[in-house]
This record gives sequence, structure tokens and C-alpha cells, in this order.
Amino acid sequence: MTVGSDAPFPYLAGLTVPLSGAVGLAVALTSAHRGSDDWLIWSCAAVALAAASGAAFVHGLRRWTELAALGDVPLQVVVRPLALLYAISGVVLIVVLRGDAVAAWRALVLIMLAGFGLAPGTAAMVGVGHVARTRADTACASPGRQLGTLITAGRLLQSLLTVMGGIVALLVIAEATSQRMTEQTSIETTLVFGATSSALVAIVYAPVAAKLRRRGRELVDLCHPLGMLAPDELADALDKRFRLETALGVDRTAFGGIQTNLVVVGPLLAGAASVFLSR
Repeated sequence: MTVGSDAPFPYLAGLTVPLSGAVGLAVALTSAHRGSDDWLIWSCAAVALAAASGAAFVHGLRRWTELAALGDVPLQVVVRPLALLYAISGVVLIVVLRGDAVAAWRALVLIMLAGFGLAPGTAAMVGVGHVARTRADTACASPGRQLGTLITAGRLLQSLLTVMGGIVALLVIAEATSQRMTEQTSIETTLVFGATSSALVAIVYAPVAAKLRRRGRELVDLCHPLGMLAPDELADALDKRFRLETALGVDRTAFGGIQTNLVVVGPLLAGAASVFLSR
């Protein structure tokens, strides 16, 4: 079975966003701290996280269907990496909760909701990597077609990373406001939670981005080889290579993309430096 070409229902977001937001509100209303100022802040973060997870679910489905224009992606290609990723996430949750799953069930529900919302987008991100890795059409496809495929794949990848970064930021905000509500504030716990969430996103994103950059460099070498050029032609060829590399994002690094799109990474690094280096 491969990626289908039918677009998701156009009004799906009108169902998933209110439904997931209602789940977040129900979770917030069960808190023993209901009515306090800190609860109000946390409940807003919880509902926003839940609703955003519903929106991310639809966004991921739409990006998944767009992959049909780039190439077939067998489901088994994405099922195994997703199963491994979510298994790792489950182990991390078990370690973090340390037997307190009953007491922390609200946080568990919100985290699971976020994970469910990101599932289609994560599958699409893995699918982009499969398309970048597949080279069966390289010999017969024109350079222009290859360029269009790589640019579209890069835009898909950045769009997915941006949405994931937003969900990670909301997760960190919900975790931090939950600690404030329960008067158990721990900067270290927030830093570790944010770093772990960001790392899980990076595990998926970094290999895919590396494959796209590799394909981009191969296309640049194909379009503008330097080996047979005369010395007076090198400057013009280098300028053309630079413009093509910029369009393909070959000059960008995976860490740079993560820093740009995961808005929580910068504050986490700064917070970690201020907390741990000051000791």
C-alpha cells in the first residue's frame, strides 16, 4: 500500500481541533487546583496544546498526501521508524514518571494527545526521507524535474518541522505551568523535558535533512561541474552553483534548521547554561 492521492476532508480540522481542545479542557477541569490563578494559566496552556495537536494531525495528513506528487512511499517504510520512535518515547515517559503515572495522568493524557497529533506529520517526514533516498528516477529525470522534487520535499520538511516545533514549545509551557500550579517548580526538570522532546524531533528530522542535502549536492555537481572549466569560467560557474545551492538549502545544517524551527531550543540552551554553569 502506498500514499494515496486523495486529499483529506477539507473540513477535518473543524472536527479534530474542537474535539482535541475539548479533551484538553476536560483534563484541566479535573485538577484539584481549579479556580486558582496558576490553574488558569496552566489550563490555557493545556487547552492550547490539545487544540494545536488536533490541528497538527490535519496538517500532517495533508503533507502526507502531498508526497504522492513526489513518489510512492510504502507504508512499511514509515511504520517501522515510527514504531521505534514511539517505543523510545514510551520508555522515556516511564523513566520520567518513575511509577507516578497515576498521579501524573493529566500530563500523560496531554503528552499522548500531542504524540497522536504529530503521528501523520512524523510519517510524512520519514516519507520525505524515503523520496530523497530513492534514486531510481535520477538517471531518466531531467535536472529541472529533480530540482522541483527536491525543492518541494525541502518545503514539506520545513513545514513539518515548524509544526513540530510549535507542539514542543506548547508541551514545555504546559509542563512549566503545571509545576508552578502544584508549587513543585524545578528548572532542571523543565530543561530535561524540553531537551528530550526536542531530541525526539531531531532524531526524525536530522537524517531526512541530511539526505536532502546530499541529493542537492549531487544535483549541483550534475548541473554545474567544475572539472573541465577554464580558469576564466570558474567565477561564473561558482556563482551559478551558489544560487542553486541556496535554492536547495545545501548550505544549511540540520542544527540550524532545528534552531530556527524549534523555538524552544534557544531558550533551553540559554537556561541550561545559566542553571548548570553557574554552579
